[in-house]
Amino acid sequence: TRLWNPETAMTSKGSYTFTVISWNVAGLRAFIKKQPDALANLAERYQADVICLQEHKLQDVHLDDPKLKIREHFEEKLGGFESHWSYSTTKKGYSGTAMFIRKRGGSGGGDDASKKGKKQAKIGAFFTSKNKEGDEATKGDSIGDIPVSHLQPLNVMTELGLPKHDGEGRTVTAEFPLFHLTNVYVPNSGQKLDRLGYRTEEWDTDFLNKMQQLEKGKPVIWLGDLNVAHNEKDTWNEGAKHLVKSAGTTPQERASFDRQLGAGFVDAFRHLHQDAMGHYSYWSQRAGNREPNKGLRLDYFICSKDLMEDDDDRKVVVRDSYMVPDELGSDHCPIVLEIEMKK
Repeated sequence: TRLWNPETAMTSKGSYTFTVISWNVAGLRAFIKKQPDALANLAERYQADVICLQEHKLQDVHLDDPKLKIREHFEEKLGGFESHWSYSTTKKGYSGTAMFIRKRGGSGGGDDASKKGKKQAKIGAFFTSKNKEGDEATKGDSIGDIPVSHLQPLNVMTELGLPKHDGEGRTVTAEFPLFHLTNVYVPNSGQKLDRLGYRTEEWDTDFLNKMQQLEKGKPVIWLGDLNVAHNEKDTWNEGAKHLVKSAGTTPQERASFDRQLGAGFVDAFRHLHQDAMGHYSYWSQRAGNREPNKGLRLDYFICSKDLMEDDDDRKVVVRDSYMVPDELGSDHCPIVLEIEMKK
């Protein structure tokens, strides 16, 4: 059940709904061949402000490769977004994250017209029918009563600043005026659990420390494929004997995730949908598990507690988080976060 209506929030409260989409695409070259319009359609369907991808598996040379035409693809399909890429330098065809942030004009609404289907001709067709603000909403340097500057990143980093982790292209972090947003593809422990120690004892600890450092300045949201199904509500076959020895469901990974949440962070979906069952974001294609919904919830939005609390003094509140299981093209489905920005 959806908990939030962006259009109602704009018309009744003057609030803007900042929408973030995350999707592990399991190889971007194959993905855009199979589903060339999938990301543009998502952007339209949910009026996305930010789209985060994990496991694109590209190298930096691929973006401008004249045969692949990947940059041209995104200029055509997501021309209203600025893209930021992180690549694996230690291993080719592996990992990789990207963040697409909607372009905003510096004055008079500017490029924000792309969200309203007016000026960005290349993607205009995608944004003419479903405008969550309405045609009168953009005035000067605001959308409704929200300054456009609140929707623009102050800076974007494609590394954590931790050399022992940064070689695999696993993060993109955008600092917005009201919060930090980190797209992350957490290391998989491996079929033989050969990376379990690295993942739980090194990566998880160092990443949490980094998020806590960022949080000293402003609230934090980290999101993406976190490669853990937290508890029995997040697996279709909880209790199966092999789970304790399977990547993503080991006691060590679950305990490590518990420690991260215990440090003052909140799993947005589970907080807002406490008793929800059968809501997954990953299904084994090899086993044909998607149609019968035999899945795992591996993809998350993790938020500072401040963002989950609502009172008169708070300008930003997380309102809903959900999966989009009908979107195909990967063994994961997209997940969505809706954040209210109050006037």
